[in-house]
Amino acid sequence: MKRLSIIFVLAMALCLVFAGSAFANFGPHGGYVNDTDACAGCHRAHTSFSTVGWKDGLGTEHASALLVGNATTMTEFCDACHGDTAPGASTNVQSGIFDSGPSAGSPDTAPGGSSTLAAAPGGYPGDGGSAVLQVNTASTFGAPLNGGGFDRMPDPYAWQGTANGGTGPGGVITFVASTSAHKMDVDGPLWGSGATVSSFGGTQGLTCTDCHDPHGSSNYRLLKAKPNPAGPVVGGYQADNVTPNPFVFSNEVGYPVPAAVFNTGNPGGGVAVPGYPAGGWLKHADGAAQVAAYRPNYTNTTGTDLLHTNVTPQTQSISVWCAACHTGYNVASAGTGVVRDYGGYLPLTSTGQTTVGGPGSATFHSHAVDIDMGAGLGATRALAEQVVQDSSWVPLENPGSGTNDFAHSYIGCETCHRAHATSVSMGGWAASHLVKNTTTNVYMPVKDSVPGVDPDKGSYGTPIVNGQGSSALLRANNRGVCERCHDK
Repeated sequence: MKRLSIIFVLAMALCLVFAGSAFANFGPHGGYVNDTDACAGCHRAHTSFSTVGWKDGLGTEHASALLVGNATTMTEFCDACHGDTAPGASTNVQSGIFDSGPSAGSPDTAPGGSSTLAAAPGGYPGDGGSAVLQVNTASTFGAPLNGGGFDRMPDPYAWQGTANGGTGPGGVITFVASTSAHKMDVDGPLWGSGATVSSFGGTQGLTCTDCHDPHGSSNYRLLKAKPNPAGPVVGGYQADNVTPNPFVFSNEVGYPVPAAVFNTGNPGGGVAVPGYPAGGWLKHADGAAQVAAYRPNYTNTTGTDLLHTNVTPQTQSISVWCAACHTGYNVASAGTGVVRDYGGYLPLTSTGQTTVGGPGSATFHSHAVDIDMGAGLGATRALAEQVVQDSSWVPLENPGSGTNDFAHSYIGCETCHRAHATSVSMGGWAASHLVKNTTTNVYMPVKDSVPGVDPDKGSYGTPIVNGQGSSALLRANNRGVCERCHDK
């Protein structure tokens, strides 16, 4: 929990500065005009007493980001708006919920954007049991965030099981602790990163701004153009520093999609901007004008907000963006082998948190992504049985063809995984380790007493809190993401 002084000094200051909605590329996060006041919402040129530093494009850490308040980590600073009991943003990533706050905008009657949000009995984290609100978003008040919550989130099973009501006794949302997350401010393994499992985050550990650009981005959800200093550019702007060159798009209402997608009848009603056929967010006043028509959906439970641009060969997608760090996971075929050495993170024997041995350097294989469910799993990857899909649990990416039919949608990283964290559980064969038969040299899975998946178990070398192991950011319990597609 954040210190009271940070909430009082920083969060209340930001509350007073930003009266409008603080959604992606809104408020302090983009659309800056020449005489913007947004800088003052987060920075002080001469009177900053925060100890938080910043990283340049090469990943080099520098002293003092000149931030407002007294935050000691970037996560602490971001949670002043995006955390529990915090005003500012309605996207509470600490508890994984879309809640209310002083940032709620004026009533909106634009198509797809009007929502009357009644206060829930007992309230939600951060809203103080607030009154009815209306916001410029297609999101559902009190619903789980698409990306999950770093500490906890509304129980997705309770939410789906009560027709998107998700309430327990007394009408209060049922929260469950997160069982895996992109852990903030700690060092840990970077899966799929190459020949060896390198660590992420440097001396300060992974932070919010390693993935998101707080000053706006051409990509969906403020995703950075270069999240990995040693990796490729996956977004940004062209040489003129004005024309967007995005990699990740959305089918949300009003999202600036590529002209080619718009012209085929984008179901989200994307805005085709003359002179910018690549789509993505513009800068300055033009970007602010785009935002006026934008209706983000942070709580979609009927599919996905991600738009698949159907580029051949595939070079722009959320999977390509994720692979800037997880370099071995962006494959079009499970037959593609990537050599890496997981060391002790993939143990052969396990006793509690003590791991011994490992397979060493080996050729590993991953589930294909960026493949058309019709062509990819039909004509060229025929299966013995029809593959089915439950969009509430394993959302596919819309191809922007004017329809969202299953047969021509795409598998991406977020089809099976949440971006921030998940609260699902692992047990049975989903909580096991490998044992090598010394006679036959055959590896076999053996159930163990530590919940969670190998490698890692979520410990990073420290004891697991409350016995919870890693759930690998999966969207459903155990291997539910497999069964919901393959229906065996």
